Amino acid sequence: MTRREALAALLAAPLLQVRSLRAQTNDLTALTIAEAGRRLASRSITPVQLANAYLSRISQLNKDLNAFITVTVDLARREAKALDDDPKGPMWGIPIAHKDLFETKGVRTTAGSMIYDDYVPEENAAIVQQLERAGAVLLGKTNTHELGGGVTTINPFYGTTKNPVDRARIAGGSSGGSAAAVVSHLCAAATGSDTGGSVRIPAALCGCVGFKPTFGKISTQGLLGASPTFDHVGFLTRTVEDAQILLSLLAPGTGHSALPGPRIAMARKYFFDDLDPAVASALNVKYPDIDFPIDAKTMERVFDPIVSFEIWNRLGPDWRINPGSFSKQFAEFFSTPRPSIAEYEAGLAALKEYQAVVDKLFDEVDVIITPTVPLVAPPIAGPIDGIKILRNTWPFNAAGTPAISIPLETPGLPVGMQLIGKRGDDDKLLQIARTFRPSP
Repeated sequence: MTRREALAALLAAPLLQVRSLRAQTNDLTALTIAEAGRRLASRSITPVQLANAYLSRISQLNKDLNAFITVTVDLARREAKALDDDPKGPMWGIPIAHKDLFETKGVRTTAGSMIYDDYVPEENAAIVQQLERAGAVLLGKTNTHELGGGVTTINPFYGTTKNPVDRARIAGGSSGGSAAAVVSHLCAAATGSDTGGSVRIPAALCGCVGFKPTFGKISTQGLLGASPTFDHVGFLTRTVEDAQILLSLLAPGTGHSALPGPRIAMARKYFFDDLDPAVASALNVKYPDIDFPIDAKTMERVFDPIVSFEIWNRLGPDWRINPGSFSKQFAEFFSTPRPSIAEYEAGLAALKEYQAVVDKLFDEVDVIITPTVPLVAPPIAGPIDGIKILRNTWPFNAAGTPAISIPLETPGLPVGMQLIGKRGDDDKLLQIARTFRPSP
């Protein structure tokens, strides 16, 4: 098996009910972060009432959806009750979930793997600690692809997370549990990690907002990741406004100043190749074209050798000691040779050149548009083309740029539009995404 075949194998491993929930009910779980924050600040609801509403909904829906690996019922109620009656910011009393790759003090953190099945961290990951200090209430830990290494969240140990729009289909991954929980209103927002698209892919396939900030914008401390060159911390929300709230908390110093008319372009070459008809129809918008520096061989130069080398470094020792803790699919990755130091260094050099060329594009534009995923969510039963699902998202992990997937209005399965901004211009990107109105 070649390295590319191993990566491909690793990655592949009632309709519209959720979309209409907001219109059909006055339940507290239908509130966005912004709306719930206003209700909490006015004291028309309490953190305990809000937490209980979510816990009740989780008890009804999670058994079928399998969005959560662990639900922290008692902890959530304790945290909600412990908050005083003086709201202290936009996340005070807001019920959230963390992807089960983030360490949570005193709460089992599995990484979707048998390696960590009984792991209970002594400290919180950085993002977990920030949100705890801000008064967010932890509802539980969401399901993920084994060790975050795939795009389906078909997990051989903790079960498959189902797409909340069509439960015969995948939720995407590896933050599939987070996306399913957000779309199903099992939490107000959820954290995710994104090495090649793991926040934006499930957001697109399930129908919510998925934001990956500029590389390094949010600390990866406490993330059980495997590729430090590409690992990003992000989050999934129902609205772009909610993503702005989270970013302003997690990356202080950001602002939402008024913008002149943004310069928008579309990267058609490569990113629009071989689209599903539903995706092509939803992306029927017209903006000037931009020549993005990518082709079918770019991934092999700037991504594959680096991510493979770093996965070997991070997980190879565990595989050698206890190969039975890995699924057959994940173990097959280790049947391929570890890239040499020379291959790794060549990949890093190629990556640096690629990043410089991408950075230069943003002298001409503020935002580049692509489809987030070239297809709609495939059936859990398959076939699943993991490399194709990953095709449009990994380039922006490599570039280190901020990227957001926003859901488009479609008559059928969800479709996401990806907006990409310049490194460091996260606030500008979110503001443009929030007010974005596609041209016909």
